[in-house]
Amino acid sequence: MSKDSDEIISIKVAGVEYQLHCPKDEQRGLLNAADYLNKKIRKIKRQAKFLSIEKASVLAGLEVANELLNSDKVEISDSNAQEITSEQKIVENKEAITDKQNSNKTEDLSIKLVSEISELSKL
Repeated sequence: MSKDSDEIISIKVAGVEYQLHCPKDEQRGLLNAADYLNKKIRKIKRQAKFLSIEKASVLAGLEVANELLNSDKVEISDSNAQEITSEQKIVENKEAITDKQNSNKTEDLSIKLVSEISELSKL
Protein backbone atom coordinates (compact mmCIF):
# COMPACT_ATOMS: atom_id res chain seq x y z
CA MET A 1 0.00 0.00 0.00
CA SER A 2 1.61 3.22 -1.15
CA LYS A 3 1.19 6.24 1.08
CA ASP A 4 1.02 8.44 -2.04
CA SER A 5 -2.27 6.86 -3.15
CA ASP A 6 -3.74 6.88 0.35
CA GLU A 7 -6.17 9.40 1.73
CA ILE A 8 -6.86 10.05 5.38
CA ILE A 9 -10.24 8.72 6.41
CA SER A 10 -11.97 9.29 9.73
CA ILE A 11 -13.86 6.42 11.35
CA LYS A 12 -15.47 6.14 14.75
CA VAL A 13 -15.44 2.85 16.67
CA ALA A 14 -16.97 2.57 20.13
CA GLY A 15 -17.16 6.35 20.38
CA VAL A 16 -13.47 6.89 19.60
CA GLU A 17 -12.49 8.62 16.38
CA TYR A 18 -9.57 7.29 14.36
CA GLN A 19 -7.76 8.95 11.46
CA LEU A 20 -6.42 6.26 9.13
CA HIS A 21 -4.55 6.19 5.84
CA CYS A 22 -6.63 4.23 3.37
CA PRO A 23 -6.59 3.84 -0.42
CA LYS A 24 -9.60 5.50 -1.99
CA ASP A 25 -10.88 2.22 -3.44
CA GLU A 26 -10.85 0.57 0.02
CA GLN A 27 -12.60 3.35 1.95
CA ARG A 28 -16.12 2.01 1.52
CA GLY A 29 -15.04 -1.39 2.87
CA LEU A 30 -13.34 0.20 5.87
CA LEU A 31 -16.42 2.30 6.66
CA ASN A 32 -18.61 -0.80 6.36
CA ALA A 33 -16.29 -2.75 8.67
CA ALA A 34 -16.40 0.03 11.27
CA ASP A 35 -20.20 0.14 11.04
CA TYR A 36 -20.42 -3.65 11.42
CA LEU A 37 -18.13 -3.62 14.47
CA ASN A 38 -20.09 -0.75 16.05
CA LYS A 39 -23.33 -2.71 15.64
CA LYS A 40 -21.75 -5.71 17.39
CA ILE A 41 -20.50 -3.49 20.23
CA ARG A 42 -23.95 -1.90 20.68
CA LYS A 43 -25.61 -5.35 20.72
CA ILE A 44 -23.27 -6.57 23.46
CA LYS A 45 -23.73 -3.35 25.48
CA ARG A 46 -27.52 -3.84 25.28
CA GLN A 47 -27.13 -7.41 26.55
CA ALA A 48 -24.79 -6.47 29.40
CA LYS A 49 -25.10 -2.83 30.39
CA PHE A 50 -22.58 -3.28 33.22
CA LEU A 51 -19.69 -3.98 30.82
CA SER A 52 -17.24 -1.22 30.07
CA ILE A 53 -17.02 -0.09 26.46
CA GLU A 54 -13.52 -1.60 26.33
CA LYS A 55 -14.74 -5.05 27.39
CA ALA A 56 -17.74 -4.85 25.05
CA SER A 57 -15.36 -3.91 22.22
CA VAL A 58 -13.11 -6.88 22.93
CA LEU A 59 -16.11 -9.22 23.00
CA ALA A 60 -17.38 -7.76 19.74
CA GLY A 61 -13.95 -8.24 18.20
CA LEU A 62 -13.93 -11.86 19.37
CA GLU A 63 -17.37 -12.39 17.90
CA VAL A 64 -16.30 -10.95 14.53
CA ALA A 65 -13.09 -13.03 14.57
CA ASN A 66 -15.13 -16.14 15.38
CA GLU A 67 -17.44 -15.42 12.45
CA LEU A 68 -14.44 -14.98 10.16
CA LEU A 69 -12.66 -18.11 11.31
CA ASN A 70 -15.81 -20.20 10.97
CA SER A 71 -16.67 -18.98 7.50
CA ASP A 72 -15.91 -21.32 4.61
CA LYS A 73 -15.72 -18.62 1.98
CA VAL A 74 -13.43 -19.24 -0.97
CA GLU A 75 -10.54 -16.77 -0.97
CA ILE A 76 -8.90 -15.86 -4.24
CA SER A 77 -5.58 -14.04 -4.15
CA ASP A 78 -4.61 -11.48 -6.79
CA SER A 79 -1.53 -13.49 -7.76
CA ASN A 80 -3.49 -16.58 -8.78
CA ALA A 81 -6.91 -15.15 -9.55
CA GLN A 82 -9.37 -17.73 -10.82
CA GLU A 83 -12.71 -17.42 -12.47
CA ILE A 84 -15.53 -18.31 -10.12
CA THR A 85 -17.68 -20.91 -11.78
CA SER A 86 -21.42 -21.16 -11.41
CA GLU A 87 -20.88 -24.27 -9.30
CA GLN A 88 -18.71 -22.27 -6.88
CA LYS A 89 -21.39 -19.58 -6.74
CA ILE A 90 -23.98 -22.22 -5.83
CA VAL A 91 -21.70 -23.52 -3.07
CA GLU A 92 -21.16 -19.98 -1.78
CA ASN A 93 -24.91 -19.35 -1.76
CA LYS A 94 -25.47 -22.56 0.19
CA GLU A 95 -22.77 -21.51 2.63
CA ALA A 96 -24.40 -18.11 3.04
CA ILE A 97 -27.69 -19.81 3.89
CA THR A 98 -25.91 -22.07 6.37
CA ASP A 99 -24.17 -19.04 7.88
CA LYS A 100 -27.53 -17.36 8.43
CA GLN A 101 -28.85 -20.51 10.07
CA ASN A 102 -25.76 -20.62 12.28
CA SER A 103 -26.04 -16.95 13.28
CA ASN A 104 -28.07 -18.02 16.29
CA LYS A 105 -25.08 -20.11 17.38
CA THR A 106 -22.87 -17.01 17.13
CA GLU A 107 -25.36 -15.03 19.20
CA ASP A 108 -25.32 -17.85 21.76
CA LEU A 109 -21.51 -17.58 21.89
CA SER A 110 -21.81 -13.84 22.46
CA ILE A 111 -24.31 -14.33 25.28
CA LYS A 112 -22.09 -17.04 26.80
CA LEU A 113 -19.06 -14.73 26.66
CA VAL A 114 -21.05 -11.92 28.30
CA SER A 115 -22.19 -14.30 31.03
CA GLU A 116 -18.64 -15.47 31.68
CA ILE A 117 -17.35 -11.88 31.82
CA SER A 118 -20.18 -11.11 34.23
CA GLU A 119 -19.12 -13.94 36.52
CA LEU A 120 -15.46 -12.91 36.33
CA SER A 121 -16.27 -9.29 37.14
CA LYS A 122 -17.99 -10.40 40.37
CA LEU A 123 -14.72 -11.87 41.65
